[in-house]
Amino acid sequence: MALFWNTLHKPVVTAMSVFVAAFAAQLYAGSADSGANSTETESSVLIAPSPYEAAYEARARGLSTEAYRNLEETGDNVYRLSHGLSLRVLGANLISVTETSHFYWQDSGAVPVSYAFEQSGLRKREETIQFDWENASASVTRDDRQSETAIRAGLLDNLSFTAQMSAQLNANPDLLETGTTLEYQILDGTEPETHEYRVVDRENVDTLAGSLDTLLIERVRDPDSDRSTRIWLAVEHAFVLAKLEQIEDGDRTELLLASLNIGDTRLGVSE
Repeated sequence: MALFWNTLHKPVVTAMSVFVAAFAAQLYAGSADSGANSTETESSVLIAPSPYEAAYEARARGLSTEAYRNLEETGDNVYRLSHGLSLRVLGANLISVTETSHFYWQDSGAVPVSYAFEQSGLRKREETIQFDWENASASVTRDDRQSETAIRAGLLDNLSFTAQMSAQLNANPDLLETGTTLEYQILDGTEPETHEYRVVDRENVDTLAGSLDTLLIERVRDPDSDRSTRIWLAVEHAFVLAKLEQIEDGDRTELLLASLNIGDTRLGVSE
């Protein structure tokens, strides 16, 4: 069941104050250069994301459970993006996962402040990241191990990059063209990694919240990789995740949107 979160990755940490986040963003902006995350949007002003609440059905290996994904504005241009799930079988906790990112928003997009992941149940795992933009360093704690790593402007975490992607797609219609690639520098573990995504197609997808116009994007991996990851983003709803599919070693994992509350729109929500 850990496959549910192998791609969208990693509990809730103490919320950073508006002052701290704003100060971090000023330092970040002062050191920013033009080589950040997208191939075509460095000069675009990115509109801050719209808060939302989304519920999903998660499926893997013949089992299913409910999952959530929420974006909240906790201060002036300060956001918290979180998601998680819990699966119990015969009263026993098989797996519980929570993941949270706190980030500040500026014209170029997300500036991560902290990130946390916790998994409990049959397998236990914890990870936290504190971004120190003043000293261009991040403190990474994985279970009982702590390390420091150098960071530079444009670096994101495993959750904030999804807000960045949605904002970029919303700001630049040219990015919706088939074959367009989006590239992100993500602190995944103790070292920054480059993650690349390719726009595949525009598709209508049947979700539990209704049929949605979506943009299909796939993770670009090595040709001999045994993993594939595809995501469908709701075009008319700020490119919120509508569906996710991952295949690894022949096992298929899916997330399918069940309900969405964003702005004045309510999908799959009983009145």
